[in-house]
Amino acid sequence: MKDKSILISMGIIIYIAMSGIDRFVYHIPNAIYIPVAVLGIALILIGFVKNKSK
Repeated sequence: MKDKSILISMGIIIYIAMSGIDRFVYHIPNAIYIPVAVLGIALILIGFVKNKSK
């Protein structure tokens, strides 16, 4: 159970950090932002799918 919540937490942290940095600190190029944001969303979805399977 802990692995699933870690995946969800890491995905949320990655996505929020990237969005915050892009909006308020420094404009991140799309070539970097899009794959990292997709990775964050994928981690969240994987965590939810693993959570539903149990």
